[in-house]
Amino acid sequence: MAVERLREYETIYIVRPDAGEEEFARLRERVEGIIENEGGHLLKFDDWGQRKLAYEIHDKSESRRFERGNYQYYRYLVGGNTVAEIERNLQLIDSVLKFLTVKLEDDLIAEERLARPEEEEVEEVIPAQDDDE
Repeated sequence: MAVERLREYETIYIVRPDAGEEEFARLRERVEGIIENEGGHLLKFDDWGQRKLAYEIHDKSESRRFERGNYQYYRYLVGGNTVAEIERNLQLIDSVLKFLTVKLEDDLIAEERLARPEEEEVEEVIPAQDDDE
């Protein structure tokens, strides 16, 4: 019996601030459909809501600039060319302003990773510095 080995990724994409709930549902259905159709596993989805962008994003199709965007976060296990297919689809959707995918882990056994509990987010503690330095 072959052991299924996958990679763990996270993808964040930014959607135009004027997109409606239907657009969010359509995007989510599309991304999750690709993950499922390619034999992957969705570990986490989080809607971070609308936030101020670090810099203005220029929308070439409408000659508009956006200062805000709606952030969507995915964490998933996939193999093969699934990430390329997700990113290809995100490029085709006009309401997606930007996206970024990062590989978190390589060569995972799917059953073992799915059995692991979701890691708790840990706040980074920055040590206090003395004013005398």
